[in-house]
Amino acid sequence: MPTALTSKIDPRIIAEQLKRVLASPQFSETTRMKRFLSHLVTETLAGRGDELKGYALGLDVFDKPEDFDPGIDTIVRVQANKLRSRLDLYYGKEGRGDPVRIHVPKGSYAPVFEIAFDPELSNEPASSEPEPDGRKSLAVMPFDNLSGDPDQEYLADGFTEEVIAALARFREVSVLSRHVTFRFRDRSRDPRDIGEELGVHYLVEGSVRHWAGNLRVTAQLVDALSGEQILSDAYDRDLNVDSLFDVQEDIAARIATEIAEPHGIIHRTGALHRRAGTQTFDAYQCRLLATEYWRQPTVEQHARVRDLLERAVQLDPDYAGAWGMLAIVYGDEVRGGYNFQKEPPPLDRALKAAERSVSLDPMNATGQHALFLTHYHRGSFDTYRIAAQKALRANPNYPDMLADMAICEALLGDRDKGFQLIERATELSPHPPGWYHAVTCILHFQAGAYEAALASARQIGDAMWNGPELLVLMCLGQLDREEDAAELIRRLHANVPDPSQLLETLLAIWHAPDELSERIRNGLNKVGAF
Repeated sequence: MPTALTSKIDPRIIAEQLKRVLASPQFSETTRMKRFLSHLVTETLAGRGDELKGYALGLDVFDKPEDFDPGIDTIVRVQANKLRSRLDLYYGKEGRGDPVRIHVPKGSYAPVFEIAFDPELSNEPASSEPEPDGRKSLAVMPFDNLSGDPDQEYLADGFTEEVIAALARFREVSVLSRHVTFRFRDRSRDPRDIGEELGVHYLVEGSVRHWAGNLRVTAQLVDALSGEQILSDAYDRDLNVDSLFDVQEDIAARIATEIAEPHGIIHRTGALHRRAGTQTFDAYQCRLLATEYWRQPTVEQHARVRDLLERAVQLDPDYAGAWGMLAIVYGDEVRGGYNFQKEPPPLDRALKAAERSVSLDPMNATGQHALFLTHYHRGSFDTYRIAAQKALRANPNYPDMLADMAICEALLGDRDKGFQLIERATELSPHPPGWYHAVTCILHFQAGAYEAALASARQIGDAMWNGPELLVLMCLGQLDREEDAAELIRRLHANVPDPSQLLETLLAIWHAPDELSERIRNGLNKVGAF
């Protein structure tokens, strides 16, 4: 959202912004619209904004004769409305990260210039990087106020903006700005028509109802091509207990995560339409397949996805998300023992890829996630903490990142923070992969809560790297339940050539404290795992 000015904008910066706008698809092929916007900006910068009236514009821009009457011939008003729509579309798409916004307020022809990113007011850098081709685009429609009180409209507006902000943190989707969608308020239109007009794949619709201290927020995800509703959720809160701002932030985060995170409904739905055997992947498809691998990793999928991601960064060397995921996949060569390539060392390759990702897009949460995780495995704990904080700023609602950060924090000594992070990750992820339960298992085991650790370990299933049986067995050993271990030991040795070596590798790369490592080994020895 544009911020207040800290100083007057240099006219040269505005002129450069005008060039970017005029070169965009919304303006590049419209000679009259380019002339109109250029004239408005030039005259305003020259101090003649007050002279921009309908009659003068008719003559100077639209070549009308001197007897032109703007009260009869509405060309200036009509073209001004079209101009506003084109500016909205530009700033909702490729101009979303531009540092300056050119806005023509209704009721005036004199543009205003707003700083969308002011380094004196924000720590987050602006990015003008275009969205990768193929990224799914969304538009959040203004939430409806169902409270029966027009004075409650601010609640619906607040939720709309919070959802847009939360969705925008997931760089794997492209979200139009509020300037584009708020003009659809109070209009009943077919979602297919809106989708076609805005050029988006999905629409998010919702409503807010507030009565007697109660709050209900509903949200729907609609396929803009078919008009089909593919997700609908309702969230109830007691505003007598909870802060409105906290409620807005929490519900918006849940809506955004359900829709846009790598395991969310968009990626799950999209996966149904992708043929796993095709060889005509573009960079974005490669990235999506990597997120599918991460839900149920196998050695075969790892090799395939690593190859695809390496191809993705060849296809698009500036795709920050693909570099970030490639860094994580390289790390899995060590974490899971998958397809280990000795040279260059996996964590060296992972660090290089993660640094490439964040250099391309400092606010890409996947890259920041990969960076802090790689620093942790390399034992660079001070650097890990700096990268972890940046990752949280990039997207505090990214469940996979929170889950990995939880185990890192717990093993570094802050188990309470570890529990908070994994609980938040589990709340946010509607369909968490099984490895989340591995994190919870370790935290409970670390606390000596072996029954709780065992319950979590039994929920892991196949959605973990090599050796999930190790976690169940170490809990059984500490609970003196050796009789339940025989089948698990057989499966462990069938699936893992050298379980003892795998254990020592995991303890080393996760930097498990000595006391915890000894309890894990003791539990496994009690059941005769090795």
